[in-house]
Amino acid sequence: MAFLAAIFNQSGAMEIPKAIGKTIELWFDGFFSLLGFTLQMMMILTLGYSLALFEPVNRFLVRLASKPSNFMQGLLLVALVTMVAGLFNWGFGLIIGAILAKTVQKTFQNKGIPSNPGLLAAAGYLGMAIWHGGLSASAPLAVADQNHFLVQTTGVISVEETLFSGKNFVISGGLFLVFVLTTLLLNKISSKQDEKVEGVPFHPISPGKEDRYGYYAGIFLILVLVGITFLSEKGIIQKFSLNWVIFLLLGLTLFFYKSSERMIVSVGHGLKASSEIFLQFPFYAGILGLLGGSGIIRLISEYLINNTSESTFPAVAFISAAGVNLLIPSGGGQWAIQGEVLLLTAKDLGMNLGEIVLAFAYGDQISNLLQPFWALPLLSITGVPIRKIFPYTFVYFLAGFGYLFLMMFVLF
Repeated sequence: MAFLAAIFNQSGAMEIPKAIGKTIELWFDGFFSLLGFTLQMMMILTLGYSLALFEPVNRFLVRLASKPSNFMQGLLLVALVTMVAGLFNWGFGLIIGAILAKTVQKTFQNKGIPSNPGLLAAAGYLGMAIWHGGLSASAPLAVADQNHFLVQTTGVISVEETLFSGKNFVISGGLFLVFVLTTLLLNKISSKQDEKVEGVPFHPISPGKEDRYGYYAGIFLILVLVGITFLSEKGIIQKFSLNWVIFLLLGLTLFFYKSSERMIVSVGHGLKASSEIFLQFPFYAGILGLLGGSGIIRLISEYLINNTSESTFPAVAFISAAGVNLLIPSGGGQWAIQGEVLLLTAKDLGMNLGEIVLAFAYGDQISNLLQPFWALPLLSITGVPIRKIFPYTFVYFLAGFGYLFLMMFVLF
């Protein structure tokens, strides 16, 4: 469709054969335009996944899972831990949520406590509905980078205007509370029974032996020196970007595993999980090249300017992001296609660009509750079929969508 639209949009200025040739050229040039961003997204998921595989993390989750004495306590535990982990890193939160939901369910099976595996699994997926307001947020961190792909259009948008703004703290904190209250409601109305489910076995990876004078010590010293240098400079928040989040995750992974051998094994598992990003992002970049080079993005932007206003555009950005996410199940890939349209429109309307980035982020994250793509690892680990979690994720979606839509008018 993007090919046909690009050809049609250019056919008025040139003959059809030339328009076809130009369109192919635009797609080819765009295809390789986001390689750096693609690698950043892969590293975010891979390193988060690697941390979730860490054997002491698994032991900690097992101990946590043994604490609840009834289903409500276990359900709240899964929801709270998953959301906190998701705010730290979306890949970490996704796997931690799945492991904890499975572990709590297994604990209930052993104790003979009636439970609801589908609701537990749904609670273990909540990290994906709140992550875009956290430390691994694709769009806010991308535009905070000095060399992001829209920098010529928008300049650098600091995380002070997005992730670390008062509005994000209020909205993400409120969404956290909405999900907690929804969890309590679902606990009251859902059925519980002594049900057994078996997912794919999860094999955590233990840390290596510490080599005081070897690889581990050298890497640790480098991280300390870089950290001291970074912290000694002024404007830490202004310099916070996607690369610094990746650096933090890499440092934590090296620190925990203590050896390159164990880390490589864990990263190998994470790379398998990121293979979809590797395959999909160049095609998203090609579509971006088509839409931008053919003038379609400018046309869409002009249409939005003529049919929206400052008061309604945040809601338009939010709803459009939620809808497109059902077709493009990746916050980074979706931003690559939608970002320029939204920011060009916001710029022409004289709006705060950081607010529109956040509106996009909230829309992207909330419809993950209807998007089965990222739920696949969770379904595999927990052994719960999609038909058993979807009724609950749908209720979470309605609650979260309603709250966030209201915030587009109250705070933006």
